[in-house]
Order: sequence, then C-alpha cells, then structure tokens
Amino acid sequence: MNIVTVKINGVEYNLKGEEQEEYLHKVAGYVDKKVRNILENNKKLSTSSAAILSAVNIVDDMFKKQKEYESFLEKLEDIEKIRKNYEADIESLKKQLKHMEEYNLELQQKLKNSTNIQELERKEEKIRKITNEMEIMQETAQSYMKANTELKSENKELKFQLQSAKYKVIDLQHKLMENQISLVKEKKQNNPLLNSNAK
Repeated sequence: MNIVTVKINGVEYNLKGEEQEEYLHKVAGYVDKKVRNILENNKKLSTSSAAILSAVNIVDDMFKKQKEYESFLEKLEDIEKIRKNYEADIESLKKQLKHMEEYNLELQQKLKNSTNIQELERKEEKIRKITNEMEIMQETAQSYMKANTELKSENKELKFQLQSAKYKVIDLQHKLMENQISLVKEKKQNNPLLNSNAK
C-alpha cells in the first residue's frame, strides 16, 4: 500500500492505494486541475461546490469513455464475424479449387486416351473453361485472403484502442473516488461542528 501526500486546490491530502506513486500524483493532479479550472471560471463558488462540479465532470468523462469502450466492443464483434465469414468462404473456395483441379487432371487423362478429334476438341474447350474458372476462383480466393489480412490488422488496432479505453475508464473511476474523498475532507474542514466534535 502506497501513501502519497498531494495538493488539491492548495490543501494537502494523504492518498493511499495499491497503485504507483506516479499514478496517484497523476490522479490528484487531474482533480486539482478540474477544481481550479471551475473556481477560476466562477470565483463565487465555494470549494465544496467546485469539488461537486469536478466530480460531475469526471463522471461525465467516465461515462463517455465507457460508451466509447462499448462501441469498440461492438465493432470488434462485427469484424470478428466478417473475418470468420471470409475464412469460411476461403475454405469453401479451396475445396472447390481442389475438386476442379482433380476434375481437370481426369479430363486431361481422358484426352490422352481419346482418338476422336471432335471429342478431343470438345474436351479441350471444356478444359479451357475449367482453367478460366479456376483462375477466377484463385483471384477471388486471393481477394478474400487480402481482405482477411486487412480485417486482422484492423481487429488488432481495435483491440489496442479497446484496451486503451478500458484503462481510461479505470483511471476515471480512480479519479472519481479520490474526488469524493476530497469532498468529504473539504466538508469536514468547512464545518465547524464536525471540527469541534473531532477535537
């Protein structure tokens, strides 16, 4: 457990947490910036009011990051479905291609054994058509594989953004908790009854 002394709006607070000191200072700095910004924009506000408005702003940030995180999740699921469909199409094309290659070999073998010229010409035409179909199928398979590679790259980027959004949400949750602690302490300092009881 780390204990760090920080200043928020000129008042010292002791923060306790499992996180690194640098992180706790970062949280306190964020809250301090929010409070000071609100007080600068409205000098009539009390410190406790500024702390409440800061908490509202931080929760707003947290909700927006949460929404962004959920949006990333949905995109990730959609891309995963598309990728699986492409992979299924590629497997299907590979099977068809293998079948066509076997059929082509079979026709070529029959062609070698045939003595009828008209039959030979008919089979040659059939082979040409099959060859053309195979070329088209190969191009389609290559196109699917390229699209699948691009989807994997996009999927990787979205996973990175998703992880980043998750860390931001956790960060904002910590900031909110620290702001609430700050507000309780501020109220205690500003309430003479609480101070006299404490003595």
